[in-house]
Amino acid sequence: MDPEEADLFYVPFFSSLSLVANPIRSATVNVSPNRTVYNDEQTQEALMEWLEEQVYWKRNNGWDHVFICQDPNALYKIIDRVKNGVLLVSDFGRLGANQASLVKDVILPYSHRINSYKGEIGLENRKSLLFFMGNRYRKEGGKIRDMLFQVLENEQEVIIKHGAQSRESRRMASQGMHTSKFCLHPAGDTPSACRLFDAIISLCVPVIVSDYIELPFEDVIDYRKIAIFLDTYTAVKPGSLVKLLRKVTPERILEFQKELKKVKRYFEYEEANGTVKEIWRQVSLKLPLIKLMSNRDKRIVLRDLTQPDCSCLCSNQSGVHTTL
Repeated sequence: MDPEEADLFYVPFFSSLSLVANPIRSATVNVSPNRTVYNDEQTQEALMEWLEEQVYWKRNNGWDHVFICQDPNALYKIIDRVKNGVLLVSDFGRLGANQASLVKDVILPYSHRINSYKGEIGLENRKSLLFFMGNRYRKEGGKIRDMLFQVLENEQEVIIKHGAQSRESRRMASQGMHTSKFCLHPAGDTPSACRLFDAIISLCVPVIVSDYIELPFEDVIDYRKIAIFLDTYTAVKPGSLVKLLRKVTPERILEFQKELKKVKRYFEYEEANGTVKEIWRQVSLKLPLIKLMSNRDKRIVLRDLTQPDCSCLCSNQSGVHTTL
């Protein structure tokens, strides 16, 4: 393949090492003096130094380069130096308006962590009204979780449990989602989490309480057909959430399930016609913008601006409340 003819350059960097290596942990704790210690910040800097030497990076100032940044901390050290590129992200929770946007970047689904539901649509085996299992205490927007625990933990037909990731918790979550009509998705440390996509592949109607969430593939998926959205203020009113869900008719739940089954493939990374294919289709749609921005970049003069210019388009935060 001739790189001169390439529209895009994929940068195969394992950006989730930011999480795996835990940059907060001291590099000198309990480590043999003869052992090579991984340093995430140095690795990111080395990546950037290598990129900046590449003729194809210089050619368009990185606009035509694609990075996976699915972990919230991915490339945190160099994000301002790669922000021109197409960032594949789960949400914009820890990214500034001048770093990422729906215009140039692509929202990815997390890989689901529980088994996909293999049964047919129906309510016979879904005895629970609402299910949630996860960490009760989170930072930032995730503080909503503790509030939801307080208003839901004594409700009938509601299963809400505190639990961390483990093989047993995944087994329990799989059973709970496969036998519930609705699955709660509150914000965590960031607006999105794998739990939402666990619910989708379980045909358990997601109840999304995350005011700043962005969702994958919205040009082909109408999430109003597969999920219920509640703003934080409404959701934490005692009795409000459960009352709303009890009003949803069996026929409406079956409609949700039918739509979930139709779009389920978009959240299956293993399927040939699933997530990976859709991600690259979404990236390909950015090509006209990439060409526009790279051409604009080459002719633009230095500007003394107090506000971001028109190339910095952030996501919609209109504050419009969505109801069932």
